Amino acid sequence: MKKAARIFALCCLFLLFGCQEEPAEQVAEATAVASEMATEAPTEIPTEPATATTAPTNTTIPTETATDVPTDTPEPTATNTASPTAEPTEEPTATAVPATATATTAPPAPVSAPPPAPVVSAGNMLSNPSFELGNASWEVHNSGQSIQNFYAAASNPQFVHSGQQAALQLGPMNASTLRNIYFQRVSGNVTPGATYRASAWIKIWSSSGENRLISENPGDFSARLCLNTVGESDPLLPTSVCTGFVRPLDTWQLISVDAVAASDRLSIMLVSEYTGANRPVHNEAIWDDASIAGAPSSATATPPPAAGPVRPNPIAFNPTALRDSMNSVRSMIEQEGGLLDRLYNGQGGTCAEFQGYYDDAIRSATYSGVPDDWAGIYNDYIFAVENFLATNESINSLCDNGGGTISALNYGAARTGINDSLNRLIPAIEAANAKLGG
Repeated sequence: MKKAARIFALCCLFLLFGCQEEPAEQVAEATAVASEMATEAPTEIPTEPATATTAPTNTTIPTETATDVPTDTPEPTATNTASPTAEPTEEPTATAVPATATATTAPPAPVSAPPPAPVVSAGNMLSNPSFELGNASWEVHNSGQSIQNFYAAASNPQFVHSGQQAALQLGPMNASTLRNIYFQRVSGNVTPGATYRASAWIKIWSSSGENRLISENPGDFSARLCLNTVGESDPLLPTSVCTGFVRPLDTWQLISVDAVAASDRLSIMLVSEYTGANRPVHNEAIWDDASIAGAPSSATATPPPAAGPVRPNPIAFNPTALRDSMNSVRSMIEQEGGLLDRLYNGQGGTCAEFQGYYDDAIRSATYSGVPDDWAGIYNDYIFAVENFLATNESINSLCDNGGGTISALNYGAARTGINDSLNRLIPAIEAANAKLGG
């Protein structure tokens, strides 16, 4: 029994240890798995932080979003910058187009076709006064030739005042010859002792460049109009009465001069000449719409009742004196404008008063030696005077003949002339005040 009991006990122990080997192996395997898991756990734990790292990645997404926001911000900025850039770029371009167009009318503007040449009135004693017939009736002083050079409206309308062509005087090519003279002599219906007025439109282009719409670096090249009282053709003779020198660069100016006929012949002289040493490559005087006609006689009762007032000889330039002359002429033209309105509407006024203002305009001062920086102002002043005289001459002539009814046509022409003269004169006065400091 004891032996059997030992055997049984040994079997039980054997079975017990045999049964415990698997769990040990399982424990070992479990331990190994746990070790692997423990080993993997750190790998997985960083993986989860990797997810947490993704969270920063998500945080970077806002950063990217923030990056996108600045990126969006530049886009509108770029767009806004482009818009203004485009707008200013278009504006100058648009401005440039009108600028070219302006160059055609007056110094810089589109040159429209000149108006028709005026019909030669019975009062104009000249033949072919607007050069529509070329050189007919005109001569070149001391040459024995007729005028050779003209500008045509078809090709250069800016150099034709009216009609289809104008006469061109080139600056003398010979250094010893300082002047060019075109002249026309009239006779037969000239009354000795009577006062006559010569007038013409003049434009000058004096330039070192080729743009015929503007004078670049203009030179000492000027023009004047003369009336010889015995029919000669030399402006230096004592029988010649001349305007002062004018230099209307790139614009038309009407100039005129009065003189008393000393015989039954008169000569009008269109004169251009060098007045200094500055002579650029181009020097041209262009003449159009000339006239010799009876000039208004004095309306004052001051003895002797002789010849009417004439345009004075030029005096030395003085800027303050010029400004004062301009103010005086402005006052005179404005007062005559009011008087003209009253006369036309039957509200009072006399011919004597009208002609007093008119004669004051004739006597207004002219100046010589006008510097370049005052030339534009002076030209506007002279234009205002000459334009006023020309457009109001019909009313003045009516008064010369004893008065009468002012026609709507004559009133309209006179009133337009007054307005045009003031429109040129007032800005010129303002410019003179600015240069003089008030």
